[in-house]
Amino acid sequence: MTMFRLPTDSTSRRSISTTLFLLGLVLTLSRMLFVFFWCVIGENSVSSVLWAEILLALVSDVILGIIVALTFIYFQDRISKDVAYETIASSISVYAVSALALLLLAAILPSDISGGAPSNLFAVVSTQLIALGTFVISIALAGFFTSLLIIRRHKFTKVYLTIQALVVLVVWLFYVLDQVESGFKYAAILLTIVGAIVTFMNVRRLGWLTTTPLDKKIRLLWLCACGAFASIVLASMLAFSHDSFITISTLFFIRSGAVLPALINLFGFVFFLRLFFAVVAALPNSNIVDRRSSEVESLAALNRLIVQSADVDQLLASATLFSQKVCRAHGAWCELFEGSAPRVIGAQLVHADYVRHLHTNRQIDRLFTTLDGPLLIPSLRDRFPDLAVTSTIQSLILVPLVANHRREGTLVMFSTIEYGFETDDLRLLTAFADTIGVALDQKRLTDTATEKERLEKEFEVARKLQASLLPRSSPKISGMELGATTIPATQVGGDYFDFLEFPNGRFGIIIADVSGKGIPAAMYMATLKGTVLAEARSAEGPRDLLCSVNATLKGSMEKHTFITMMCAEFNPETSELRIARAGHTPAIIRRESGTSICRPNGIAIGIAAPAIFDSHIEEVSFVVREGDICLLTTDGVNERRNASLEEIGFETVANLIDVLRPASAYQIVEATMALLGEHAGATEQHDDITVIGMLFTANEKTNGTNSLGAVL
Repeated sequence: MTMFRLPTDSTSRRSISTTLFLLGLVLTLSRMLFVFFWCVIGENSVSSVLWAEILLALVSDVILGIIVALTFIYFQDRISKDVAYETIASSISVYAVSALALLLLAAILPSDISGGAPSNLFAVVSTQLIALGTFVISIALAGFFTSLLIIRRHKFTKVYLTIQALVVLVVWLFYVLDQVESGFKYAAILLTIVGAIVTFMNVRRLGWLTTTPLDKKIRLLWLCACGAFASIVLASMLAFSHDSFITISTLFFIRSGAVLPALINLFGFVFFLRLFFAVVAALPNSNIVDRRSSEVESLAALNRLIVQSADVDQLLASATLFSQKVCRAHGAWCELFEGSAPRVIGAQLVHADYVRHLHTNRQIDRLFTTLDGPLLIPSLRDRFPDLAVTSTIQSLILVPLVANHRREGTLVMFSTIEYGFETDDLRLLTAFADTIGVALDQKRLTDTATEKERLEKEFEVARKLQASLLPRSSPKISGMELGATTIPATQVGGDYFDFLEFPNGRFGIIIADVSGKGIPAAMYMATLKGTVLAEARSAEGPRDLLCSVNATLKGSMEKHTFITMMCAEFNPETSELRIARAGHTPAIIRRESGTSICRPNGIAIGIAAPAIFDSHIEEVSFVVREGDICLLTTDGVNERRNASLEEIGFETVANLIDVLRPASAYQIVEATMALLGEHAGATEQHDDITVIGMLFTANEKTNGTNSLGAVL
């Protein structure tokens, strides 16, 4: 069946079909003209001259070959490997209508053929059209029948089709021989019976009927009946009614040509009969098939809705409607547990107020709210004999809706008749409830992801805002180099550092740590920066600045929020470094005399009133020389933990500073961060880290700024 292969592209196929059609049209018109001039004008019989009969027979054979080729192209192009019901039904419809129309046309047209020749032009045209119509319809039926069997084939399909083709040819041969010598027709009849049996055996794979809905099966029954009627009438007329216009036209087109369409239509009758009884046999399970189809379609529609809809109420309303239709319930609703009363969604043929009224009955409310699993109540009257409030509801299906391992509500179906549901309804509704639960989980995850994305955007804005509050370059000060870095524990942090200039012209360094982490700490950091810049304009030094900041912020901060802060001032003229500390992490200073941890007295900002705060603040000063180091940090440095939760401590950092011989201030920062990395390894950072390194150099009068090299 795969000997001939057509081009795969549709353009080439259309080109071949058009060429064959035009060729067939030219040959058909030429044959008509020849018959008209030879028989009508010349008043000759076709069989009177041998060469005329041979010429017409050859032309007829070529036309039939073109019809076969066009049929082959059509069915190979139209019928796919996954043939559907619509394809079969439409093909049978076309055949039945065409065959019945042909029979009607042949019955009303006059048979103007006498002596083996048409008597006028109308007879020439009508006989040729009837003959062509007979062959086209029959060959198309054979093409459809063969294609369908190949697509739905079994292991003997090709063998049976080969036998059928041989039967047709041999029967045609016997029919021709019977005209010469009688007796062959009995063998032809026997072979015809064999061909019909083979056709019946070849039509096997009709399992697709079991999954066909009831309405389509009924339509297919009518189509098979019409097809069987048309095929058996056409076959009988061609085989037994020699005086009919169809038979006369076919025999005039090609001698002994009536045998071929007669056999094809007879085999078609067997096919239609076999299909008809197969449909009848499949009718009892139609309700089950329709129900399963409805279930599958509803679940598919629900899944599509889950993907497309972001609204939970719309999803639950649609799911309730689907469930009601599939279970054939008289009404339905979905209720979610929100507050003291349930929220009714998607009520079908029942009012939400009625549902809420049901919950006023303790038995009903307990049944709906404490349900552990799916429940079918065939008769509500039998279960609750004293329950009069639900006289319209006679049977129920209750299925809990569970999302995130928590009971969210109940899906309810009801019937107004007792025993209105079956076990299959409970199974189906459970599947719907499971799907709804998945949708609720998906919606929760979507909401969580959306909220996370929103928070991430807010964090990104806060991070950029915080980064804009921190200096991106340090002042280039005579006698001192500066390097700094800050790494928040989250996307934003509460650590703050800055560089400023006091009214006396000296440079100041600020480092601070707001209690807590995240956006609240970052907001206080922004407030702190504004306060520091405002108070620094009139501050006389580090101590005075810390006292002014505390006086401004005390009372405007939340009760459990405080800020630790350290301020250092450097005088390049005298190489004096002054430091004041408000409860902040101590400074590490290395001088010629050795490395020490500097802890001036002081309490955190925002804890005590100005009088108490001012009395506890201490300011210390040092004279530094070239090569001396000062390291300012937040508590995220000394409290950096490893996998064993051991903190690195001040002593380890001080030991590093004691032996460090940096070439620049930023190398102090790099070395400190490397030390923290070696200690902590892959342990997650739990607090913000800020490091400021100061390297004192020879005094030089310079202006401008240098890069921090900071990680902000």
